[in-house]
Amino acid sequence: MASDDSYARLADRLAIQDLRYRYCYLIDDVDLDVLPELFTEDVSLDYGGMGTYEGHEGVAAFADFVESELERTTHLVTNSLIDVDGDRATGRHYVISSITYADGTGGWRIGQYVDEYRCVDGEWLISDGRMRFTHSMDYDPESGWPDFTPHR
Repeated sequence: MASDDSYARLADRLAIQDLRYRYCYLIDDVDLDVLPELFTEDVSLDYGGMGTYEGHEGVAAFADFVESELERTTHLVTNSLIDVDGDRATGRHYVISSITYADGTGGWRIGQYVDEYRCVDGEWLISDGRMRFTHSMDYDPESGWPDFTPHR
């Protein structure tokens, strides 16, 4: 039989996984006003070519970038590995994302979120976030998707 501690750790892992999912839904739905609420006050974000951001002001600046530079996104998150240690945790998640930029170009981006989390007043928040793209396939609006085969 599982102990109360095992159930608590499982609940923490699920809360952290949902936190990463909520982040992606907020970006995809362009519901950016509440985005800073998912992060600690002293968060540090490194999103590679999309910039580095510090604190809630940085998260707001990233939200401005999303709103001005990205026309549409759809994030798919999978293969989450989460390790909880008291009120801190680490997580690694694969992400596959379709992105359409404001200029009409876009493509598929595949990579990983590598995060650190802290539980603050009973709520898990992202305290350090890194996004690393590992694969890309660009979309050209003039010629369409390369080697695209429609499925019906």
